[in-house]
Amino acid sequence: MAGEKFPIEVNSSFLENFFGLADMLPPKEVSLEDLNNAVKTIRQKIDNSILAQSSLGMPALDVGPESDFLKGGEIKDTVIRPKSILIVDDLGIITYQLDILFKKLGYEVTTSKELYDAINQYKKKDFGYVILDLFIPTEREGFILLDEIKKLALFCKLNTKIIMMSASSKPEYKEKCISRGADCYIEKATGWQKNIIDACSNK
Repeated sequence: MAGEKFPIEVNSSFLENFFGLADMLPPKEVSLEDLNNAVKTIRQKIDNSILAQSSLGMPALDVGPESDFLKGGEIKDTVIRPKSILIVDDLGIITYQLDILFKKLGYEVTTSKELYDAINQYKKKDFGYVILDLFIPTEREGFILLDEIKKLALFCKLNTKIIMMSASSKPEYKEKCISRGADCYIEKATGWQKNIIDACSNK
């Protein structure tokens, strides 16, 4: 039944996330044309990503211009990592909870909720730790982000510790994360917050 219209209700958070995928700000009054334009932009971004992956054999992301940090900032492979953390999770309650915990421990915390923003944030400074949820919102995005951060860390000779977290207990996820360069994999089970804090210890 092409062309049939259905009334739906969505909140402002959904609209921000939807238009954000197209790098657009949600209009004050959303029209069908606005939605179609956003969908076209998102499809184009996906198509470009697929073409890049097929030609290069690796995930390719349009993450904007390189920062001064990547062009020649201070990059050190240190034994003691800087107390700076990038936390990536699409659930706001998780990033908020970890943000509070680590700030109380004296860490400088940056949070992100999606793939492209996380890459941009990582390119701006020397993070000692990256805490990355595997499902953002699917494991495909999580693995792509893990690969990109690992490549940037190697390129800049950074000693970033990558900590993957997930509500899944499937051993294949843990094995795949470790094989792709993660330093550890923590299941979101009882005591998971303490396990992540322990994993970020410089001792």
